[in-house]
Amino acid sequence: MSENINRLVNFSNFLADEARKISLRYYKKKIKVVSKLDKEFDPVTIADIKIQKKINNLISKYYPKHSVLGEEESNIKESLFEWCIDPIDGTKSFIQGVPLWGTLISLAKNKKIILGIADIPALNERYVGYSKISYKIINGKKSKLKVRKISNLNETILNTTSPYVFASKSDQSSFEKLSKKVKSTRLGGDCYSYCLLADGHIDIVVESGLKPWDIRALEPIIKNSGGFIRTWENKGVYNGGRIIACSNEKLYKSSQKILLKKNPVKR
Repeated sequence: MSENINRLVNFSNFLADEARKISLRYYKKKIKVVSKLDKEFDPVTIADIKIQKKINNLISKYYPKHSVLGEEESNIKESLFEWCIDPIDGTKSFIQGVPLWGTLISLAKNKKIILGIADIPALNERYVGYSKISYKIINGKKSKLKVRKISNLNETILNTTSPYVFASKSDQSSFEKLSKKVKSTRLGGDCYSYCLLADGHIDIVVESGLKPWDIRALEPIIKNSGGFIRTWENKGVYNGGRIIACSNEKLYKSSQKILLKKNPVKR
């Protein structure tokens, strides 16, 4: 199994390298942007589409029996293994020139996520998690990841991409309650927020309405750095949903208690 997982990790890094070549070719360039939704802005670019196609083709070539679930294009098969790909997580950041977007690559075996990579091309950073191992590569230098040792909620730094994209106004309200209990709240970051948590810079990331490709790759990075990540309902993150990622289980329970507390009825 060790040789197999190492081979898969090497292949995943190869996929991330290929994706990076494409994304940086279009980053901060004038490119056509279309929205996948009519009622709200959910952008997709040629970079998203080309990265997805490139990765899907490479997986089909080297692992033809594996299934692929992708944000832009899938190749679903009856298979023990399923790759999950977000070609550009944070497309809004990508098109606005904000460098916190990334490519997310994960592999699950029998619906258990066994490896994850978050590549942040514009910052030349990569975060990897698998088999009780997690590390970052920054400007070519590799080092271990480790979460912060803070367990008191009032000492923590909380992050979310934006409460305005939460699945409901009720979830937004719950987030606002939690933000009043922490030391500091920061907005923005997309997948990079989870990388900052794994690297010991922040303590809690809360989101709502995530898809599988938004979160699967980040689970092994968080867990293998000593962190704790579950849904608000204390379930696994395999199917996405409402997510709480923390540097430890105590913070998770404290955050969950506040987030799930029913809002008082206004009279």
